[in-house]
Amino acid sequence: MSESVPTPNVPAESVPPRTNPCAPPPQDQSPMRVVVGVLALLMSILGFWMLLDVSFRATTKFPCEHDFHHGIDSPVLAVELASKKEELESAIRPACSEQVNLAKRAEQDALLARLQSQADRSLRRNTIADCFFIPLYTSFLWSFGTLFAIRGNGSRMALRHLLSVVLIVTAVADYFENCGIFRALRLNPSNAVAQQISGPSRFKWTALGIALLVVALILLRSGNAIYSLATRRLFAIGFGATGILTVVGVWRPVLIGLATTLFSLLVLLQIVALLGPFVAAWVKPTPPPYRDNFCEEKKAKASLAAHR
Repeated sequence: MSESVPTPNVPAESVPPRTNPCAPPPQDQSPMRVVVGVLALLMSILGFWMLLDVSFRATTKFPCEHDFHHGIDSPVLAVELASKKEELESAIRPACSEQVNLAKRAEQDALLARLQSQADRSLRRNTIADCFFIPLYTSFLWSFGTLFAIRGNGSRMALRHLLSVVLIVTAVADYFENCGIFRALRLNPSNAVAQQISGPSRFKWTALGIALLVVALILLRSGNAIYSLATRRLFAIGFGATGILTVVGVWRPVLIGLATTLFSLLVLLQIVALLGPFVAAWVKPTPPPYRDNFCEEKKAKASLAAHR
């Protein structure tokens, strides 16, 4: 007969609670989360207005069709990546052929001048707005990367410092680009002016692509429980794909348009994911009514349907 080994009395406080790996992440409502969500919201509002201001055929907006070099659809991007006089002139002084051809011959020159002046004002407004958009998108990427630059053991990642440096370089290059655009709008397009814009612009897009790749790497290594592991991995794939498209788009400009669309979608998802719990707290939940005989009713309905 074997003797039973007594088990020691272990305090309940010292036993770690069992966690459910399928449980949703805790709803962290830290101030940094709010800051990132608000930055994403402000950036989306300003970016949407900037997009509408250069849209084709919109009232008091960019009035001419988007027929630019390298198949680019955005007049702003066409100005940024124009490497010679002809490419820059096609964006700043568009032909507006579709509207001009419908006018009488005597009115065509006056109409073209008016449409080109309207396009000039639209590009000028967009460049001024971009001076405010630059601190918004760089601050969003920095704060978003900093928010998730934390490992599972609570230590901070050194990648956040690299992200800061790359974003500062991106912002400086973007402001140099805007200075070149203002110069092009004030003077006649030339090869020299085009190089003053395209040089900083290509440098900016390359640095921005690197910043997006750093954010993707941070999300892959992050242990921040604001998002679940699967969500962090999915967003890492999205930011990584956007960064690759942006860098490659320096040589194939059409891809930059695709990258900006994907980035806009990622930002909108961050607004919902980061600010959603705060908005949900204001909405009164409506739980479904409990019914004791739900299963019996379903069986009765299924039996009745089978005998019909």
